[in-house]
Amino acid sequence: MDSLQSFVVVVSLLVLILLPKLQFASSNKTASFSLKLIHRDSPESPLYPGPMNFSERVERYLKISESRVNSFGEPISNHNRTMIPNMMRPSVYTEGLMYLVQLEIGAPINTFYLILDTGSSLTWMQCQPCIDCFPQKLYIYDPKQSQTFVKVPCNNPLCQYYFKCINEQCSYNINYYDASSSQGYAARETFHIKDEYGQYTHISNVFFGCSNSNKGFRVGSNGVLAGIMGLNTHPISFITQMGSFIMRRFSYCLVDPLSQGTNLVTYLKFGLDMGYIGGAVQKTPFLKHPKSYSYYLNLLGISVNNKRLNFPPDTFKIKPGGDGGFSIDSGAILTYIDATAYVQLEAEFVRYFSSFNQIERRQNCAGPIKLCYEAPLDFPVFPSMIYHFQGADLTIAPESSFIVDRMQKYFMLAIAPFGRHSILGAFQQHNTRFVYDIDSNVLAFVPDDCSKDNA
Repeated sequence: MDSLQSFVVVVSLLVLILLPKLQFASSNKTASFSLKLIHRDSPESPLYPGPMNFSERVERYLKISESRVNSFGEPISNHNRTMIPNMMRPSVYTEGLMYLVQLEIGAPINTFYLILDTGSSLTWMQCQPCIDCFPQKLYIYDPKQSQTFVKVPCNNPLCQYYFKCINEQCSYNINYYDASSSQGYAARETFHIKDEYGQYTHISNVFFGCSNSNKGFRVGSNGVLAGIMGLNTHPISFITQMGSFIMRRFSYCLVDPLSQGTNLVTYLKFGLDMGYIGGAVQKTPFLKHPKSYSYYLNLLGISVNNKRLNFPPDTFKIKPGGDGGFSIDSGAILTYIDATAYVQLEAEFVRYFSSFNQIERRQNCAGPIKLCYEAPLDFPVFPSMIYHFQGADLTIAPESSFIVDRMQKYFMLAIAPFGRHSILGAFQQHNTRFVYDIDSNVLAFVPDDCSKDNA
């Protein structure tokens, strides 16, 4: 273990000791709760754009996905390791968000929509006075109006590790790769979780960021977003703060990002109820990353149509400087594969489809996608994929690997090349329940019908 890793371990233990103890007040004394997870194009979403045909949805999502991956970059060189570590973190491209979490906060209670981000640590939202903020037409959180708001004082030991005392405030400054940034101060508040029967679990002393200045965020014209819900493994993330009350674990089951209708709402589950219905649950360990608290997995290989590809052993390894690796990201729509490995992966798909004379490869695909074909309306024979992780195999059904536009009579591989590292995106995650178990340091998964998810 190097000096930086040792530092992180020591500070993490200190933070867990120093964070105020959360208090839970619930009418049913449950150790489980769910938050509504809303796809951006659901009729329940405040971002609902209205009905679109399939081709329009595909075109828009490919633009979103390309913009998101283009925002990846090198770690910020002047990043202070004692501040909240968002190194190796993609920019929060809010126009490209796919899932919103609906939260009720404060006293009196107000509803806020936060971006689900498994790669961020601090949960933060815009606060009055909002000096330099992105447009927010809905209610902006006002600390002066909440009876349960408490500032974290500068003499709190947490400020020595992850924050700085500026103008007598325990302040933070997060810089993202696309030059966007969030600045504010540390505070505590009560979060309210409503169950399907209308009963509340009240969670007080939740540590969050109260932001007065946010620059460079492209949120569109709707003005409904309030901030970010951080769910990575950092000691001050939402999931870590909940601690033993929810066994430091959460799950989600994503619907098809290209579907539409009321089935675009699922649930982000915490605690005992992980939503398992049946099937064989598989588990694979999370890997420690030297510069990130995001969720990295040990990918050993990939199979196409049950043929395992012959990649070099270190293809998907995290490199000593932090480059490379294979992460899981609910915010990326497509899956992105290391550019060198992608060449071999694409060649195998081309070899497979070469035996069908009724299809023809297109020279130009949409967005970042490099492999697409003209095909008859009833072309049925798509290959499956398997991601071979340490201790587990994730089988990807054909409908989760190919974007098939029946009306336009063509299909595309929902995987694109990427030069730095590999990412399992949302399209290849749908209809699988994923459970992030922080205490056990494993990702568990099982096939599921996500359209039937409930609280």
